[in-house]
Amino acid sequence: MTQQVTELGRQTEELQLAIRHRLQSLQDATKDMKSFESELRALQTALEQAQTTLTSPELGRLSLKEQLSHRQHLLSKMESLKPKVQAVQACQSALRIPEEVVTSLPICRTALRLQEETSRLQHTAIQQCNIMQEAVVQYEQYEQEMKHLQHLIEEAHHELQDVKVTTSNIQELQVQIKRHEELAKKIKGYQDQIASLNSKCKMLTMKAKHATMLLTVTEVEGLTEGMEELDSELLPAHSAHPSVVMALTNIEICIFIQIIRPIH
Repeated sequence: MTQQVTELGRQTEELQLAIRHRLQSLQDATKDMKSFESELRALQTALEQAQTTLTSPELGRLSLKEQLSHRQHLLSKMESLKPKVQAVQACQSALRIPEEVVTSLPICRTALRLQEETSRLQHTAIQQCNIMQEAVVQYEQYEQEMKHLQHLIEEAHHELQDVKVTTSNIQELQVQIKRHEELAKKIKGYQDQIASLNSKCKMLTMKAKHATMLLTVTEVEGLTEGMEELDSELLPAHSAHPSVVMALTNIEICIFIQIIRPIH
């Protein structure tokens, strides 16, 4: 009996040591998870800000050149997302949790999804910049053509104004009338071309905005799902993730069973 009590005391001490060790592991895991959550939140906030800029109604009201400038500025700012993604990856790698638990944590899957969304958002911004760049180049070409046509119209008007009407000679008058008609016809043709170019400019602007909007809508849907999933997975300020607690608790139970089993 004394021997059994001694053995039970020894096993109890071992159990206490094991529990203290597991408690420390739990505290470490909680600390790691809080850091992980903090980095995820930082990445989430940066993504939301970038998405807000991409979907801003005010952006669509700007000229093509202004939109291009804003999107290029946004693209340069999105370079700051790379360190945030790297920080998330570093925190996930540093989690002091069994690997089989880490791979099953929904929050880790959400982290991966946010990283993928970051990559897609950057790709979308690049695509939008390319669309706007092409549109701006074409728009400027139309503008140059319109300026040239406007210059031709001004020259024709000057010629009409500078020519003195001769009434003493019928033949000269007929020549002048014919020339005036030709100039008027040219001016009308130039004006029609300018109107056509104006229509092309409007259509170009609409197509560019529509193309960028379609890209943005796709990203909004994907990112919104990721944010909702992240919100559901992030933890209260002073708790460990349930999966972590369960994993560590299961280990403690197994140890306890192994210690108690010989007594019976």
